[in-house]
Amino acid sequence: MKSYLYKIILFTVILSFSSCEKLEITNNERLLVKGKIVDQNGNALSNISIKTEAVNRILAKTSTDANGNFELTSLNASIDPLYVLVNIESNFYFENENPDYASKVYSSEDANKQLLLDLGTVTLSGLGSFSLLLKNLPGDNNTVEYTLSYTSKVCHLPLEFNNDICEFDQSTQDFLEVNSQNRTIGGESILGSVAIFEYKVNGGSTQTIEIPVTNPPTTYVFEY
Repeated sequence: MKSYLYKIILFTVILSFSSCEKLEITNNERLLVKGKIVDQNGNALSNISIKTEAVNRILAKTSTDANGNFELTSLNASIDPLYVLVNIESNFYFENENPDYASKVYSSEDANKQLLLDLGTVTLSGLGSFSLLLKNLPGDNNTVEYTLSYTSKVCHLPLEFNNDICEFDQSTQDFLEVNSQNRTIGGESILGSVAIFEYKVNGGSTQTIEIPVTNPPTTYVFEY
């Protein structure tokens, strides 16, 4: 209940700030966005939401048909970056509408000048998660410096380039002292991908462990 109320409050605060920004559209200009949405196996995905957005305002929206295809006619922002949202609530509220699949956000670097945006075939991967237990063994007196990297469930891509590949975009770093408590870290990511755990024990050489992203998740135990 607290989490739900927090989301409502956060949404209201962001909306109040965004409402101060002016959305400019010249001569009622329209653009066409089209493409096809498939899963990792190439199967068409129906009823996946597609939206255009600028200045935190939804300009148009539609959903894929039974064959995964979509066409969307939208207003075009004159001076602000344009966002095309696939399977996501909005560009400031990163919640996957279909929780079984990842989301993608395509954006123009500046104001969009293209009136035909053909995204081609867009692949939405399934979602999984991973878990890593960092277990401090009593009496070993080790320290660990680590970096954990993985791909977010929301992939950000440029509209200007024909690129549908999501890269590692989430990273966390920390240093575990001799007396640090056990802790579990993890997150949601692309099903079938890996999270990269790089670490140094007592300032030694860097070691790497690949942690698989699965559904349901499996917990990898790292002892030091």
